[in-house]
Amino acid sequence: MVRFNLVCLLILAVACNGAKNKEVVKEELPDDSSLVSIADSSNAGITDSIAAVADTLHVDAAKLIGKWVQPVAGLDKETQGFQLRKNGTAKSINMYTLVYEKWRLTHDTLLLWNHSEGVKDTSTIVDTTIIKELSDTSLVLFPVKAAEGYIEKYRKHN
Repeated sequence: MVRFNLVCLLILAVACNGAKNKEVVKEELPDDSSLVSIADSSNAGITDSIAAVADTLHVDAAKLIGKWVQPVAGLDKETQGFQLRKNGTAKSINMYTLVYEKWRLTHDTLLLWNHSEGVKDTSTIVDTTIIKELSDTSLVLFPVKAAEGYIEKYRKHN
């Protein structure tokens, strides 16, 4: 019985001490500078037009036409990729389960429609990638669902 009373007293002491700490926190909150409200600037206009277009790359769609390949991870002698055709169709290169169907360019964004074959889910997916670099021989893409800093590098194949 004594042990039970001791346990009850201990629980009561902890509970009372916790309530005291909560009061202290309540007193400190109004002075916390992280709670200062800041006016919403999301609707503010952009005054510097250069900053607004700094991330946008002008892409010539004609440069995208052709076969773009990259090494297969772990098999450096093998390549995989896609072919973009003038008529807007696309074709997979050495990717037998991933079938590209068509493509479209919107500003600096390359959209690639594809589906998988030989797997349970064959639904159509649209890969959305930002073109970071484009030359006559190389293409650097950033998939929008990828982690920050991840890029895919391709070279043009004749």
